[in-house]
Amino acid sequence: MRIEILDLSPATETGEGPMVTFRGPSGQAWAQWCGSEMPQVGALVDVEVDVPDEIARWATVDGPATVASDTPRSPVRIRGVVATVGEDSVVAVRVGADVILVEFSEPTNSVRPGQVDKPRVGDAVEFTTPQIDIYPYSV
Repeated sequence: MRIEILDLSPATETGEGPMVTFRGPSGQAWAQWCGSEMPQVGALVDVEVDVPDEIARWATVDGPATVASDTPRSPVRIRGVVATVGEDSVVAVRVGADVILVEFSEPTNSVRPGQVDKPRVGDAVEFTTPQIDIYPYSV
């Protein structure tokens, strides 16, 4: 995913990288920066988006692809279309032209009433995660 860095917050005392606010083709959000070099505000960067937490709650929805959050450390909302579903609970979600791999919890762990299975290929889904990590790469 190609993003523009809008803002940086300093690295944490625990040694985690900085938080970045970014704008991409599907919206504006914040993420944990996982690169060895600090990005510059205004830079365009190619990144891989990682959802570090297993997703237990999701909904089938209509609407445009989205990666959005309000402020640093607020939950990140992701909306896209399921491209593939692996046997290991990993689901590839197409968000615009990009793909984000997400691990969905087993149906028996689901907290959504009536939810009995993982999303299916072609479903438009939306979920919220406490945080996303972004890893820069060169093309």
